[in-house]
Amino acid sequence: MDSQDRMPSAARSRPVRRRRRDRHGRGLRGPLLPPAAPARRTPGERFEDLVADAVERLAPRVGPAVEQTRFRTAMIPDRLDQRISALQTWGSGAVDDPLGDSTRDPDGTPVITLYRRPLEARAGGAGTSPDHGLLAELVYATLVEQWAALTGVDPASIDPDQQD
Repeated sequence: MDSQDRMPSAARSRPVRRRRRDRHGRGLRGPLLPPAAPARRTPGERFEDLVADAVERLAPRVGPAVEQTRFRTAMIPDRLDQRISALQTWGSGAVDDPLGDSTRDPDGTPVITLYRRPLEARAGGAGTSPDHGLLAELVYATLVEQWAALTGVDPASIDPDQQD
């Protein structure tokens, strides 16, 4: 006598149902998008893509010097608390722009840093996602300004189409 003979006939004839949701009814398990999908990229990765596009757009205008320059992204500027206190004390005219920074490494390599959160805030991202087209233009304009500050030339000579 096997185990099916001991089971009531109603239990043997019932079809097995597969559960399509988890036990607690919270929905599907696992990722909704495949890892390679563009919508799956983090905001930081999308911002880095915008910076890379802006560097490609800048390269023909400034020549081969762009290849020796390091381009970085950061979430917020360093020493932000000092900038805020200076802004409160001296006003907006006396505080440098926190959208980007251009410096040189100790070995002399030029470094341009663009700050993601201030740029997103200017592109209308206060509590919502920023306008992608406006953010791309702000990233490029900031890159041109930082390149001009680094090289000591007028931003209009790098890209005459840029507006203040």
